[in-house]
Amino acid sequence: MPRSKSVARLYKAVDIGIAGVKMTVLRLEKELEFDAAEVIDVVSDLHERYSKTPGYVVEVVKYNSRGEEVESSGFATLDGLVLFLRPARLISVRVIDNGIEGTRPVDQLRKATPREKFYVSIGRIDLPKDVWGVVIETDRGIRVITRTALRG
Repeated sequence: MPRSKSVARLYKAVDIGIAGVKMTVLRLEKELEFDAAEVIDVVSDLHERYSKTPGYVVEVVKYNSRGEEVESSGFATLDGLVLFLRPARLISVRVIDNGIEGTRPVDQLRKATPREKFYVSIGRIDLPKDVWGVVIETDRGIRVITRTALRG
């Protein structure tokens, strides 16, 4: 019978350019498995090791014996806008040019897909002057980020 387990995923922040937009994304650097370990214990151990190393997002997920997610926690050692509470696999970035905001269906916007597997969670986004905003599509849903939201 399968046992419960905890899985820790360590993501390293990298800056990329996609569709003319500069943004911070995450690359999965390491995945560690712990048999029947408590999430808080794994997070504490990894926090001791990585808390002084900038540019990381660490996620720990506990699965029951049926493989269902039952608990999660984590921490980040980078600053920026929170795009998703947990790392989400980046599927595409769609660009909303100035002057067309709200007047065009999402599927008609200029679209770019990453060439490798990236994740988004916390980071920065720099929009070109002619861009009003972006639609970030992930495996956990979509998020619209506008120039106004970036100013805070």
